[in-house]
Amino acid sequence: AAAAQQQQRQKHVAVVGCGVNGLCTAWQLLERGHRVTLLEQFPVPHSRGSSHGHSRITRYAYKEAEYARLMRRAFPLWSRLESLSGQRLFINCGMASLGSGAYLRNISEVLESNSMPLERLSGQSLASRFPRLAGFHDCVLDPSAGILLADRCLQALRSRVAQLGGRLRDCVRVTAIEPQPDGSVRLRLSGSGTAAAASAEELTADSVVLAAGAWAGQLLSGLGLELPLRPIGVTAMYWRLRRGEGAAETGDFGPEKFPTFDYQDKDFHVYGLPELEYPGMVKICMHDGPDLDPDIRETREQREPYYLPELTDFVRRWFPHLVPEPAVTEKCIYTLTPDRGLIVDRHPRHRNILFVCGCSGHGFKLGPVIGQLLSEMATGQPPSEDLAFMSAGRFKHGVTSAKL
Repeated sequence: AAAAQQQQRQKHVAVVGCGVNGLCTAWQLLERGHRVTLLEQFPVPHSRGSSHGHSRITRYAYKEAEYARLMRRAFPLWSRLESLSGQRLFINCGMASLGSGAYLRNISEVLESNSMPLERLSGQSLASRFPRLAGFHDCVLDPSAGILLADRCLQALRSRVAQLGGRLRDCVRVTAIEPQPDGSVRLRLSGSGTAAAASAEELTADSVVLAAGAWAGQLLSGLGLELPLRPIGVTAMYWRLRRGEGAAETGDFGPEKFPTFDYQDKDFHVYGLPELEYPGMVKICMHDGPDLDPDIRETREQREPYYLPELTDFVRRWFPHLVPEPAVTEKCIYTLTPDRGLIVDRHPRHRNILFVCGCSGHGFKLGPVIGQLLSEMATGQPPSEDLAFMSAGRFKHGVTSAKL
């Protein structure tokens, strides 16, 4: 009888998109005993979306208290994945918030009011702890923060999903999402590549989670939801340490002596990570970029690194031990919302169609808790957090024509 009851409760969930949010949702659903089919339009792994790359900053230090609280749940889940995978996924080098006094005050207030650890460093204490940040004079350090090794995290998630019996199908594009009269959802699929037409097929699931990154707008539009999503092309840049005279000491830019950092002053927003993936290079990037169509990556504007003069000036001013021109550049996509907050919600008329999108360049670290919340919603449970701050409805023209 218990087995029959379990069978009754078990749902088949289709998850569209195999980036960090899709994989985390699949992981959490499978841990709860549900059946999962993951669908990915590109070959796995790939670098066409928003989840690839070697490193991501993870932190409690948020200007918004709601996200700081979500991170409280995300950190232990990353630790659990790390122990399940037997691989190091996180480097705890801390994060220094730098920039305007207003920004530092804001970060301090959120960390303090949520009883999260922080350290204020200035002058000599900053110079002795992090010699290469000495020029900044003041910083708020989030000592729990650090670096998630993104590609390794994705690999660990794929392994766990496979271990738990999840099915992952890559090179399959979802062409339509059709709610059925019996409450199920039918997905129309086409294989990518030459035999695409021949391999058209369909899949039916009890519920669907859309975690489609920069492609979310297209899929949601087909369901009558027009959300203010703006994909942009972001260039990750790596800056080489100077050789010879004026060179940094060995290890000065390594994770032991150089934390991740986030610099904000009015609209100017730069972040950086220590020497890690490329020996002798530090990652320093603008948190912005030009609009792009995710299916047409390489416009001329995309090839020119965005904001290069401002970023070069920043590196020259604050990091004289780095050569002030990028040695390596890599492409990534952010999908922005007007308030730079995530959207996690369900379709207003089809409550078994859920979606996460608009992660605005700060979603990776939140992946496991977003996956947990979506897995609850996809199986008919109330979410274990108040999600009003991530609702689609907060954008006035958010849900214009839910026509289905």
